[in-house]
Amino acid sequence: MVGLSQNKTSLLQVFSLAGLLALVSLDFLRPVLLLHYAEAWRWKKFDCIAMLKLTVFRIIKRKNRCAVIRYLRLFPEQAALLGFEKVLPSPKSVWHWEKIRLGTAGFRQLFDSTVWNIKILLKSIGVVLARILCVDSTPLVACRNDNDPFVAFHPHYKKYMYKTDTATCGKTGIPVDYGLNASTGYDGHQLPAVFERVTNLLKEIIEIVVGDCHYNTFDNQLFAYQKGFRLVGGFEENHELDEKGTTKYLLEEYKKYWQDGEYIPPPINFVHVLRVLARLEPELVGRYFKNQAFLAKETSEYKKIKGRRSLEESLHSALKDHQGFEKLREKGAKNAELHIAMHHLALLITSPLSLLQQGETKNLMRYTHYEP
Repeated sequence: MVGLSQNKTSLLQVFSLAGLLALVSLDFLRPVLLLHYAEAWRWKKFDCIAMLKLTVFRIIKRKNRCAVIRYLRLFPEQAALLGFEKVLPSPKSVWHWEKIRLGTAGFRQLFDSTVWNIKILLKSIGVVLARILCVDSTPLVACRNDNDPFVAFHPHYKKYMYKTDTATCGKTGIPVDYGLNASTGYDGHQLPAVFERVTNLLKEIIEIVVGDCHYNTFDNQLFAYQKGFRLVGGFEENHELDEKGTTKYLLEEYKKYWQDGEYIPPPINFVHVLRVLARLEPELVGRYFKNQAFLAKETSEYKKIKGRRSLEESLHSALKDHQGFEKLREKGAKNAELHIAMHHLALLITSPLSLLQQGETKNLMRYTHYEP
């Protein structure tokens, strides 16, 4: 009987979600977790890493807090693999740990630390995380009677919803940022904040940002010029070349500022014209770079880069189909943000982090390597 029990545990470690979480090392997150414990004795009954694994297990299993504890009582061998060999926390303890002890700020710290750890693992195999950054949004269906100001009926999706902003690495598809937006909030307005968060987190140069037509605005093209990256975006079907974004028009506008201290009479390097107008008439510079993108949009290089947006769609599919991400169970923007954070962290831990720790280097966003 002992041999059978050992074989069962061995099979669980290889094939099950609990077994995967038993094998994945999350010790690098312990310092972050302990920041949220005022007294050391509070985490000794239930280890903080075990509690985190329980949350990840709950998210992937699509269970509420009561249901996951009931499930683990029925399958104590899986509870043991998560780190609960003797006693399980109550549903109320799990609720307090997720919402009060950690909350949105704590899960943001855990997400950022996990992304950083993945970055280091990738760098050891010669991959730079998010050198190309893909940005997009996806709907998050609100609960009935959720009166939060962020909730509204979206005419395209035909749902009462919030909107989730996501940013992924354009090479690996690994998510590196997330955010909450109003249902009818304009996607493009989020780009500067997303860019700043990702660059501050990764301490790497982002060379290209890829988005749909909602991100390809004059303001964002100007922002891309100022920050030194290339914005590759889509265009509306009826989009035409902008007369106010041509080289000729910008030169004529530049001549109007002959009294400016930086004015140099033509012929002049056009780079200088852009620099001066970025200060005096910034929208024109945005128009110019959007024109340049429009002229390049039929080239094979532009299409190839723009095609990396499919990685964003794959992320959204993984969150919805594998984790039941799309629909909220609780009201309010704060709960919506916590929902987004926990789901993204769970995906990071069970897919790219666990695969990299096992020595895998390709297809890091798959979730077929364990039985949920």
